[in-house]
Amino acid sequence: MTKYWFGINGDPTSANTIITSAGAAKTAKMLPAKEGLNFVTAKAFDQAGNGSEIRTYQFRVKAGQPERAMWQMDEPAGATQAAGSAPERTAELRGGVTPGVDGVKGTAMSFNGTDGYAVTDIPTVDTSTGFSVSAWAKLSTMPDQAAIIAAQPGNYSPGFELYYSKAYDRWAFNQYKADVSGAGIARAMQPSAGGAKAGQWTHLVGTYSSSSYELKLYVDGELVGTTIHDTPWDARRGLQIGAGSYDGKPASFFPGVIDEVQIFDKPITAAEVTHLYNKEPVPSGRPARAVFSMDEPADATKLTGRAEVPAARFVGGVTPGQPGVAGKAMTLNGIDGYATAGRPLLNNQRGLTVSAWAKLPKTKPDHAAIVATQTSTYRPGLELYYSKAYDRWVFNQYSADSPDATPIRAMQADGQTANGDTWTHLVGVQDTVAKKLTLYVNGVKAGETDLKANWYAGGAVQIGAGSYDGKLDSFFPGQIDDVRMFDRPVSAAEVQQMFKQRPLVKGRWTFETATGSPLVTPDASASGNAMTLYGGAQIDSGWVDGGLTLDGVDGYGVTSTAPVDTSASFTVSAWVQAAAVPQKGVALLSVPGTTQNAFTVRYEPSATPDTDPGRWRVAMASADSSDATVKQVDHGKFYSPTDWTHVALVYDGFAKHLSLYVNGELEETVCADGDDTTCTENFSWADDVLAFKSSQPMQLGRARTGTSTWGEYWPGTVSDVWSFQGALSSTQIERLAMGWPGMPTDVPGDD
Repeated sequence: MTKYWFGINGDPTSANTIITSAGAAKTAKMLPAKEGLNFVTAKAFDQAGNGSEIRTYQFRVKAGQPERAMWQMDEPAGATQAAGSAPERTAELRGGVTPGVDGVKGTAMSFNGTDGYAVTDIPTVDTSTGFSVSAWAKLSTMPDQAAIIAAQPGNYSPGFELYYSKAYDRWAFNQYKADVSGAGIARAMQPSAGGAKAGQWTHLVGTYSSSSYELKLYVDGELVGTTIHDTPWDARRGLQIGAGSYDGKPASFFPGVIDEVQIFDKPITAAEVTHLYNKEPVPSGRPARAVFSMDEPADATKLTGRAEVPAARFVGGVTPGQPGVAGKAMTLNGIDGYATAGRPLLNNQRGLTVSAWAKLPKTKPDHAAIVATQTSTYRPGLELYYSKAYDRWVFNQYSADSPDATPIRAMQADGQTANGDTWTHLVGVQDTVAKKLTLYVNGVKAGETDLKANWYAGGAVQIGAGSYDGKLDSFFPGQIDDVRMFDRPVSAAEVQQMFKQRPLVKGRWTFETATGSPLVTPDASASGNAMTLYGGAQIDSGWVDGGLTLDGVDGYGVTSTAPVDTSASFTVSAWVQAAAVPQKGVALLSVPGTTQNAFTVRYEPSATPDTDPGRWRVAMASADSSDATVKQVDHGKFYSPTDWTHVALVYDGFAKHLSLYVNGELEETVCADGDDTTCTENFSWADDVLAFKSSQPMQLGRARTGTSTWGEYWPGTVSDVWSFQGALSSTQIERLAMGWPGMPTDVPGDD
């Protein structure tokens, strides 16, 4: 065999050709298009061009790394900076872990040394390149085995371990030389035994430089050990705190307390280590990629971390608090107004993505206008901007950090132009594996170019202005909203999710009037998606404005068209009251497919209604097929279905996260005693939830029970039904759950 073709979620093609010799195995790197089930196909060819049968391999993919940084621009008028934020990174607590104990800074977590540890779902750093890990640790007793503070495992061996070594009786930082059982170890450790003591807080930092191949260990701010590691590899399992992992099994549990775990995607310097030892943030350069402060309350069941993101300070002519795509945006005067984070956020020599909503004025500027950039000495490392010369949106890099460097542009095709006075979603993707720069405009691929060898831009992230030869220029005149940065390339499917993610009102039914035969009640939103009423459905009074009373026999309502794309982020909510406690499961809302319901919101009664009010339940199917995976979440924290109750389903299609709110709150029921058989833990949310797109209208008061049958009719009254394209925040759900009469048909505020 002399070559292979391969395909991703499709047949092999000549566009994906790998040359081989004598049929030798080859490796191909690829970016899966979506979360969940994917497949790769391959076909081999001999020298005469004869092809083999196509072989197929299926694999599952989790949601990708979250945003590295976000500036949502929702500040009020008069604000001086835009708050930076990042999504949560959660670690599940397993075994003997006690949150809420005294730490070096706030509280910390105690681990029993037997089976207690915390683990994230996805990795926190690429261990094949430069990185650092920092933590405070206090042994409660001297262990009789290795005791891991933090590790990021591969399939068989850890990618790194920060730990106490029983064999050497000292603190150590290591990397395994390969992801195989019994792999060799490169260790940086204290020069002599006896450096670790029980009952004493110790600050530990391990760093790895992929340029010098050096592993370094710092103890209490001092460099104590260095070694060479020249075979780095990327460990792709989740971060573990308090235990290691070997051949997929946790071991080497830490007995003691751990606090302030921080992960960086760079080898931090000795000066930066000193800041961490002094309990100060690193003041310059790229900040921590993940910070676990360990400040959870005593009853916590998970550990929460986030990337460190600086605020973007407003400079010059910036007016915050103006209406944006959703919520607020910042308005820039195009003369001297911009925002600066004051430091870099991305390593632009690796894969990355930058996105933003931008609105040029009706009369477009007579110069280039920068939306977002990461600067350097002479030329920026990346720019997302409007080009006056081409009258198009562009994502670019420069060939070098020099005054005579040339731009490398991915831009809209000939014949396309950037529209003024219109909100536009822009995404620039740099894929260093495929060696491509790609621009997306409003969710659609608009331009692509080959990526040349790039260089590191270590200047500040700026929003609304560029920097060239150290001077500000190319100020943006208009509005910018919701700027996001990822330290990975996002897929085309993810770009579409991002474009749809900002919530938009797609439907609202207040049930104040209905006319015609059958009765039709109007949609209060701009969508004009009226709802037709059938059976025993009647307009009545409700909790908010009007209500729709359903008889539980054959009464229901159905919208004219599908109110949301159920494969993307969406939210639906309603006020509801049962006429009496239902004796069987009944549906409040559903969007059917052909075989499965895309989603259903239903009430399930309990066997003991005098003491248990039952459950609200949301079910979502991964596909419209009989073998689809159906994920369910329940919520039982309410008084009775006969009381007015607010129910909301929120699906984040980007994170694949499903949440069920009842009366504005999620349920988190935790059992204090894991052996208590009378207690059942429950959480009204779930991760890794896949969905399919249904083009059918929404049903109010019933659900599909078969390919041609309907049932589960709701017995009672429904009021103020909303649908949004986009995932509402918990604050926005709380506002809907307040149930104010006369509430405007707008996306609720998020502040």
